[in-house]
Amino acid sequence: MKVSDSGMPDETYWNSLFHIPGIVEWLDIKNAAGPIVEIGCGYGSFTVTVAKETGSEVYSFDIDPQMLAAARNNAERAALTNVHFFLRDVLEEGTGLDSAGSGMVLLFNILHFNERRVLLQEASRILKPSGVAAIIHWRKDIETPRGPRIETRPDKEMILASIGGLDLHFNGDSRILEPYHWGIKLIKEIKRRS
Repeated sequence: MKVSDSGMPDETYWNSLFHIPGIVEWLDIKNAAGPIVEIGCGYGSFTVTVAKETGSEVYSFDIDPQMLAAARNNAERAALTNVHFFLRDVLEEGTGLDSAGSGMVLLFNILHFNERRVLLQEASRILKPSGVAAIIHWRKDIETPRGPRIETRPDKEMILASIGGLDLHFNGDSRILEPYHWGIKLIKEIKRRS
């Protein structure tokens, strides 16, 4: 199911709306346990940079065959061999990845719909204990040149309300990611044996 307000502009313009190196620095990819899963890779704006920063495998998913082809082309031009692309409706079918097998899940600009918990559940399912679900989204406190309707954009409170009962918890890392985004990291809890 394609999320509403998800249309993509020209790739060069799209990439200009992020400070990609700053966001990847915030992710702390070098210290992330692999593999890394990206749900909604679009043009591969983050795929390529993330894959260059890690020795781990990167699994990138998108529902749009044109976006996936563009991301694959960008990864091939960068001569990356650690990226694997999947055309899949993750909202309807999940990722198909093993439970507790991934070190980080990237959910970038895709949680602006009421069923966001479905993607957060899948992130929780596939993350290893202490794995990170990294979320960025368009800010709703300022005007932005793109993005979904302000009222559909999630903020920290909406994300935290969506993880109740999941094995994800907020570790305090939430910040503005200039110029137009904000981010939050959620950590998968380690189950303690009694």
